[in-house]
Amino acid sequence: MAANAMRENAPKNNLSRARDAVRRFPELKALCRKFIGTYEKRTEAPDPKHGFKKYKALLQKAANQRLETIFVDLNDLEDFCKQEILEPDEAIADAKGIPKIQLQQSIEKWISDIETNASRYMKYFYEACDAELPERDADFNTDGSLAKDVITRWREATLRRQGGENSLPLRLKNDFDVRFKPRDGCKTLRMRELTAGAVGALVQLDCMVVRTSQVKPRVEVVAYHCDVCHAEIFHTVEGERYTPFKECPAQKCKDNKQSGKLRQNARTSKFGKYQEIRVTEMSEHVPVGGVPRSMKVILTGDIARTVLPGDAITLTGVYKPSELPWLQARSRGTMQEMYVDAHSIKKHKSGYNEQDQNEEEVARQVEEAHRNGNLYENAARSIAPEIFGHTDVKKALLLVLIGSFTKTMKDGMKIRGDIHTLFMGDPGVAKSQLLKQVCNIAPRSVYTTGKGSSGVGLTAAVTRDNATGEVSLEGGALVLADMGICCIDEFDKMDENDRTAIHEVMEQQSVSLAKAGITTTLNSRTTVLAAANPKYGRYDIMKSPVENIDLPPALLSRFDLLFLLLDTFDAEKDKNLALHVCKVHSTFSKGDADKKEETATDEVYEFKAFDASFMRNYVRKAKSFEPLIDDDLMQDIVAAYVAMREEENIGEKDSRKSYTTPRTLLAILRLSQAHARARFSERVEREDFDEAIRLMKASKESVEIVAGAKKGTNPLDLVYDIIADLSRKSADSDGWVDMTYVVNTASLKALTQDMVEEAIENWESLSVVVRNPEKTKVRFMVPVA
Repeated sequence: MAANAMRENAPKNNLSRARDAVRRFPELKALCRKFIGTYEKRTEAPDPKHGFKKYKALLQKAANQRLETIFVDLNDLEDFCKQEILEPDEAIADAKGIPKIQLQQSIEKWISDIETNASRYMKYFYEACDAELPERDADFNTDGSLAKDVITRWREATLRRQGGENSLPLRLKNDFDVRFKPRDGCKTLRMRELTAGAVGALVQLDCMVVRTSQVKPRVEVVAYHCDVCHAEIFHTVEGERYTPFKECPAQKCKDNKQSGKLRQNARTSKFGKYQEIRVTEMSEHVPVGGVPRSMKVILTGDIARTVLPGDAITLTGVYKPSELPWLQARSRGTMQEMYVDAHSIKKHKSGYNEQDQNEEEVARQVEEAHRNGNLYENAARSIAPEIFGHTDVKKALLLVLIGSFTKTMKDGMKIRGDIHTLFMGDPGVAKSQLLKQVCNIAPRSVYTTGKGSSGVGLTAAVTRDNATGEVSLEGGALVLADMGICCIDEFDKMDENDRTAIHEVMEQQSVSLAKAGITTTLNSRTTVLAAANPKYGRYDIMKSPVENIDLPPALLSRFDLLFLLLDTFDAEKDKNLALHVCKVHSTFSKGDADKKEETATDEVYEFKAFDASFMRNYVRKAKSFEPLIDDDLMQDIVAAYVAMREEENIGEKDSRKSYTTPRTLLAILRLSQAHARARFSERVEREDFDEAIRLMKASKESVEIVAGAKKGTNPLDLVYDIIADLSRKSADSDGWVDMTYVVNTASLKALTQDMVEEAIENWESLSVVVRNPEKTKVRFMVPVA
């Protein structure tokens, strides 16, 4: 019985609260104008004209057409309420005929009223802004306002001739919007937590943008001209649909008892930007076995075109039901289609070309880290610091994030600057985790798997809009990752027909389509980062690298870096790896975040790892440089490329680990420029070129070790062959060979410097070779044939 009584009283209580809120409208409407006109923000720099009056200064910018949106910060309104509760305005209380205690009670509930009935208070604040709007001053923006000024003067002259008062709609008079900015303590909801109680309220959601429509003009005020009385009639459109006027409602036509014919004048009407986007739940908010929910969001004004598919955002807006035509509403019944009218959007990860709120602080930290030195090394180690080892792999990933710059030639040809990388290796070497970490750092990234991706899913699909029936293109993973990184895991599991869709993207940076009567080219300026397993699951040392990799040469040549990661046995390395993993698990706790971070930094990483925000700002600054190749380096780069081609030509055909093509030369240049960018340098120097060559050699290091162990080649014979080959090419008539060349060439055969020194000492003891007193050169005692 008690439950039934409470259920029956709930509508009565809601009705009572609604009536109380309506009674508070008059005094709160007056307070809106007082807040706009008098509120002072002492923590900000004063305005030259209006001092600390924050909203008067914003209105001055709006009057000068320098600002499109006035954001009413509810934090400021909360401070204003605290002041007004202590000293309520007697003039407002007397004007509305209410006691001061009632005014204080209304002020106490003002914030909650706005958060639960945002649409009505938007109108109140818009009217308050119009009443407090100052006149234009010398800072007025004259760009593009000539036509509007002409129309405004014509309207004023027409109204004066008619002898009527200025009855222009506010939307027609002003060019700004009013929106709300939520309080700092506002709870961020999940999409599943929206209930009927949130209808009409200001809500804040975490979501992911999956689709955006074109930006179209939306009519806000319709202007009509009467052919009989020549009056100008205005129709303000509040909702999504409106019914045009059929007869002139002017008083002159009514007095003459005539039905004036109205003609719509599009030139004098007002239109605004309108865009629909589709958002879905964040993946971490979807319960196990659940399907992600999606919702329509409407963007108007200056927040249109601010997001793209794939962006993770925090959305603030008003939760509303859609207005449907009468016939559709009748057939749908009581079910409502809900949407969010967006007020503000905050991206979770700001792009490289976007300004973040704390950019100055993070930029200062980047400069400080650069002055301390070893920024390149520490930044590379900060990529997945929980993963042990893989130092060269992490350095390569850092260069992938930074990349080179795209060059556009005079004839329009473009040379890409993105560095494509492929990880081919045994299971359990943390390939997928490294890809996930790159997605976390990159502001724009898409993660997909080879088995779950089709050719259409990677490029673009033709879809038909259910509402309008228009055929449109919906971008796939590679298009969504435009100007970002596309991580493709399980690359070897992808069907060969689907894999061919990537060829054009990797080199031409575009997706060409000819489907359903649509012939177009979409931009796909993305970096491809792929991970794959060898053909037999694990790398088979008894088979050649070509048989293990099992990817077509046309695709392999497009990758700038091909890392072959083998799980080789090394007792010391395995011991350090096990200790590192145990430390990570022993220091992890769900306690205080700061304490956990400090413990992890000191005990596990043995250095202070940079967070994702710092890494994004570091990459942003590095991308601002466009280093050029030094003239002195040109011959070295040419010699290195020719040597790589020659080595591959004289080597065994089945022992190739990659295909050296002219694209390899471009890869060396891209890696060198990316390393120069990482140093914040305007020139590519010798150390950048050396690091690029070292990374390309290190990518095959594990295979070289395994191949050497498989064949059982004696290091003495390898060093002998190297010295003999170099002495034949030496310009020295005595056959002297620089030790540096011997060590560098031996590194390609997976021989360390100590192994080279030991081999030469053995040959010296046998009186086969001899070194100079400084031990910087070596030659044969008897010249080789």
